Amino acid sequence: MEAERAARGKVEKQRHLLQEELDELSERLDEAGGATQAQIEQNKKREAELQRMKRDLDEQALQSEQAVAATKKKSQDAQNELNDQLDQLSKVKSK
Repeated sequence: MEAERAARGKVEKQRHLLQEELDELSERLDEAGGATQAQIEQNKKREAELQRMKRDLDEQALQSEQAVAATKKKSQDAQNELNDQLDQLSKVKSK
């Protein structure tokens, strides 16, 4: 009977120690989960910022292409105008 009580006390003590260890591990897991959730949120914010920056870059590239095209057109128009003037002067000179 005494041996049974001692064994039961030993089992209860081990159960108590295991429960404390389980509680501690659960707490650590919760903390790690919170850190993981914070990282997930931070990554989402970074991804959103990256998408915004990419969109802005694409918009700037489009505007630059349009500006280059407009400048090329102005240049070509000016060159055509000068060629027309040169042709006019050549005609006047040849008469």
